[in-house]
Formats: sequence, C-alpha cells, structure tokens
Amino acid sequence: MKNILSSPWFVVFACAALSTLADTLGTVWWEQKRMGWLAALLFLSPLVFLAFGYVGSRFGLAKASSLTNTLVVVGPILVGFLFRGELRQLSKMEMTGIVLALAGIVLLTFFSPREIS
Repeated sequence: MKNILSSPWFVVFACAALSTLADTLGTVWWEQKRMGWLAALLFLSPLVFLAFGYVGSRFGLAKASSLTNTLVVVGPILVGFLFRGELRQLSKMEMTGIVLALAGIVLLTFFSPREIS
C-alpha cells in the first residue's frame, strides 16, 4: 500500500491548505498587527513555494498551477464564508465564478489523460 504522504495529490491539497493558511494569517496580521502572526506567516510562506515546486515537478507547471491556484482561491473563500461571515458581500456573478472554479478542479482532477505518480 502506498504512503498517502508521498502522493502528489496529498501535496496538492497540502500546498493549497498551506497557502490558504498563509492568506488568512496575512489578513489577520494586517487587521491586528501582532508580531506573532507575522512570524508565523514568514515561516509558512517558503513552505508553500516548496510544496508548489514539488507539485509542479509531478504534474507539470500548467496543471500544477491550475490545480493548486484554483484551490488557493477557493480555500480563502471558504474561510471567509465560514469564519468571517463574508458570504453576503458577494454578488451573483462572483458566486458564479466560484462555482466555475470548483468545476475546473473537478475537470482537472477526474478527467486527467494520464496517471500521475
């Protein structure tokens, strides 16, 4: 059985989660100006880029960018919806864009022409 931690798909989601956390910490830091948030952000940011590099080496740059960057967009949106109450601030067109981004993730994930190792 394959170790899930060595799976490129795990790293795609880990990269997106790290980036979502970094985006959230950056927003919180600008709101609160606490140095602890900034220190966490400065520690986390290089890990995001290293994880993306690994994903790019497995999937190719175009697909890696499509997968991780779309998830990076969706992750903070969900944080905004669930933890910051920002759902009412979006227009119908913005919500349509979010749905299309999710559709893109599904298409890239489930309709890949080759097996990723």
